[in-house]
Parts: sequence; structure tokens; C-alpha cells
Amino acid sequence: MRKTFLYPTRISSRVSGKKAILQEHGFYGHPLPVSRRTLSFLREALKEDTGLGDITSNLLVPPHARGSARVIAKEKGIFCGERLVMEIFKIVDPKVKLEFRVHNGGKLRRNKVVFKMHGNIRSILKAERTMVNFIGHLSGIATKTRLFVDKVKKYPVCILDTRKTTPLWRELEKVAVQVGGGRNHRQGLDEFLFVKENHRIHGDLAKLRRHPGNFEIEVRSLGELWEAIQLKAQVILLDNFTPKEARRAAEIVRKAAPGIVLEASGGITLGNVRKFAAAGVDTISVGSLTHSVEAVDFSLLVD
Repeated sequence: MRKTFLYPTRISSRVSGKKAILQEHGFYGHPLPVSRRTLSFLREALKEDTGLGDITSNLLVPPHARGSARVIAKEKGIFCGERLVMEIFKIVDPKVKLEFRVHNGGKLRRNKVVFKMHGNIRSILKAERTMVNFIGHLSGIATKTRLFVDKVKKYPVCILDTRKTTPLWRELEKVAVQVGGGRNHRQGLDEFLFVKENHRIHGDLAKLRRHPGNFEIEVRSLGELWEAIQLKAQVILLDNFTPKEARRAAEIVRKAAPGIVLEASGGITLGNVRKFAAAGVDTISVGSLTHSVEAVDFSLLVD
């Protein structure tokens, strides 16, 4: 049975409900957001790197020197950051022309050109490190996400991110997950009512019965699972269940409340994610997509 529940994500989330997930699984080409916050973040990152100016380039490179440069990938992966590169050069020097050979969500090959730049050499060198840092990190997230997505592609399941993001990078990191083929869980605490383990100690779960909107509950046992079913949660997160336990939970939910979306989370790796998908859950959230990712290595070379 396909659900119509939507994770209430904002800004960049084009597709998030289970029905949409099943219909559009594999959508990778999402552009990066250009919100005011993101643009401000880019400006601060450039300011952090350049300070009062690039004293080396200003000394050695003539101010009107023009030429070309290329960014190459030094390893395989998934590219993320096309729109971001455009925005960085709008800030640094909008006259620099960009020529992309690989677009957002495209596959990277070792030593292949990802994009070229044509224009003022000082401007290109000024943008270099900040730009490469951003696309390296975001491409790393997209690459890792694609690995998880590909592992479960034969199952009607969606890979989700979490809030385990680098402070102030959340908007960008969550879109990088989308570029890799994953989907976003909530952006922040203000978006969706989500009852976790730490809410139980001092919280009154009976209030959920009078809550008019959708909500999600994290459960750690079959006893808590039944409680969540009785509270009529729209989403139930199976926290640190084994694949065998997740399968049993799915059997219970499909019989007792088939409209509930089941999410598996905790201890999910590339080695076991397929087992969780086969257990019958609808979504699988993976914190490591953002909290422990290795950047893709890029290099900028002036021609």
C-alpha cells in the first residue's frame, strides 16, 4: 500500500512522500538552493579565505591577466555543486565564464575535467580554495548517498538523511543528499513533531491523542511499537532494531495499521542496508550520509 504522508521539509525538497518516492526514485539532478542564508554563507566563506586580499596573486599576476582554468576530479564520485560554483563567481567576478562538462548529479571520473573557467586569473585564483572546499564536501555527501541508494534500488524504500549535519551547512548538505538520490527528513525542530526517546522521561504522550497534525514516534521495542500504533502516529521510527526485528515490526504494522510509514534508523551501514530494505520498511535514515563523509578530491589547474 502506498502512503501519501509527506515529510514537511522546506526550501529544496521537491519530492518526499512515499508515493512520490516510489514514482520518482532515482531523481538526482536537484539544483543547490540559493537562499539568502546560503548566499551569506558563501560570502563569509570567501571572506574567511581572502581576508584583505590575495597578496600573492596581487603581487605576481597582472591585474588584467586573462586566461582559462579547469577543475578536474582526482577520483570517482558524484558531482554536487554546479549552482554553487555559479553563485561563487557571481560574488567574486560575474564576468568569469563557466563551461560545465559534468552537471549536478553526474558521475565523476578520475582526471576528467568537471568544468572550465574563462576570465580574469586573479578572480579565478581568489575563488579557487573556497569553491573546491565546497564542491569537495558536497560531492562527498552525494557520492555516499548514491552508494546507499544503489544498494536498495530494487526495493520500494527511500534513503533519508538526519539532522546530524555540520553546523550552518544543513541546507547545502541536505540538498547534496538529494543530488545523490536520497530524500530529506525534517530540516529543523520547528518543522515536524517527532517524539524521540528523550521526550518520554518528562513528556506526556497522551497529549498526542489531541494533536491535530501528523507526528512521528521513535520506538525501541515491540511494546513501544504497539503504543505508537495506538497513538495513531503517521510515522514510526524503529530505533536500532535488527533486520529481523524490523521485519517483525513491519508484519505487525501492515496488519494493524497499514497506513503507517515505517522508518528504520540506527546502525545502518552499506553492509546491512539491503537487509533493512528487504525487511519491509518504507524509509531508512542514515546519519553517516552527512556526519562522517569523506570529501571528493578536486584540483584546479590554470592553463
